[in-house]
Amino acid sequence: MTAAGVTALLALAVTVASLGYLHFAPTGLSPVRNAVSQYGITPFRAGYRVATLAFGAAGAALAAGLGLATGSAGEAVVALLVVFAIARAAISWFPMDAPGTARTPTGQMHGLLAIGAFACATLAAFRLASVLSREDRWHWLISVSTALGGVMAACLVGLALARAFPAVRARFGAVERGFYLAAIAWFAVVSVACVTGPR
Repeated sequence: MTAAGVTALLALAVTVASLGYLHFAPTGLSPVRNAVSQYGITPFRAGYRVATLAFGAAGAALAAGLGLATGSAGEAVVALLVVFAIARAAISWFPMDAPGTARTPTGQMHGLLAIGAFACATLAAFRLASVLSREDRWHWLISVSTALGGVMAACLVGLALARAFPAVRARFGAVERGFYLAAIAWFAVVSVACVTGPR
C-alpha cells in the first residue's frame, strides 16, 4: 500500500509538471477559454501526452493502494479508478477536434474518454467517503473526499452548462482547470493516506 501511494504521488508530480510546462509554453492558448485537451493538438502535444499517461498511472497505482486498504468494501472505488486510468492513458491517442471544424469519430471518442475519466474520478471521491463512513479508519478523509468530490461535481455541471450559455463557454478553460485542481488534490490526499497507512 505504501509503495502504491508513493508511485501515485510520483506520477502526480509528473502530471503537474507537464501541465505546468504546457501553461507556460508559447502555445497561444488561454487558460480561461481553451480546454486542456487543446494542448494535444498543438506542437506541444508531447507534453499533453506525458500528462495524460502520468495521470493514468496515478489512477492505476491508487486503485492498487485502495484495493489493499479497503478490500472488498472498496471494490467499486477500485473499479472506477481502473476505468479512469484506462481513459486517461488512452485519450491522447484520440485528440480533440480543432474548434470550428467538423466532428470526427476520433474527436467523439476523445469526448467520451474525457467524460468517462471525469465522471469516474468524481464518483470515486464520493464512493470512497461512503466506504470510509462504515470503516474504522481514515475518518479524517471522509469530509475531504466529500468536499473535493463536490467541487469536481460542480465543475462538471459548469462544463455541461458551457454548451448552452456563451458566458460560461467563454470560461470553459477556467472551469475545467478547476476540475483538474480538485481531482489532483483528491488523488494527492488519498495517495498520502496510502503512504501513511490506515488510521
